[in-house]
Amino acid sequence: MIRVKLRAWTASFRYPTFQSGHQPTLPVPSPSTIQGILSAAKGEPVYLTELPYVGYVFRSEGKGLDLEKIYALGKVETDIMRREFLYNAELYLYLPDEWAEHFRRPRYQLLLGRSSDVATVEEIKEVRLEEREAPVGGTVLPVSLGVPGVVHALVVEYDYSVTPRKARLVRPFVVLPFPKGKAPRLKLPYDEELGVGVYLHRWRE
Repeated sequence: MIRVKLRAWTASFRYPTFQSGHQPTLPVPSPSTIQGILSAAKGEPVYLTELPYVGYVFRSEGKGLDLEKIYALGKVETDIMRREFLYNAELYLYLPDEWAEHFRRPRYQLLLGRSSDVATVEEIKEVRLEEREAPVGGTVLPVSLGVPGVVHALVVEYDYSVTPRKARLVRPFVVLPFPKGKAPRLKLPYDEELGVGVYLHRWRE
């Protein structure tokens, strides 16, 4: 498999339940964000349920809070919204080999969240991950694994054949930040460079 490393100054991942006046960010991207990045790289809609596997690990150096002016249609006055963002962000994607070509020359801009969160491809390399018990984090895990953590219902992929797009698959996930101390441990393919186990999602099965 290959590992694609993306880097961005900022990243923000929409919370499934919007809170008026304050927009928090998830600590890691949802699967649908990964679908968007793969689609942008390839230049056409990509469906995760059609891939043999996809894994990802996200980490950042911290979280900040921005103030954003909102112009609503039909309103003269504006609103100020507090919006969280993650800074100095890195996203590692674990994909079949054929994806190297798409990330060497992405068809559209790659984003870690919103249009201002522009990412660049920093590295594409072949990796061979040996399975072992390891800390896991910086990703989302199926609830069925029994790992403790915050649970969210997240969109896996959208149907882009209709306008506006519609959620095609939604699943409950445990959302795990990148481990900086004690973390759940699972027997998974181990990325020695990052020091974490990599969960490979296989939605096609």
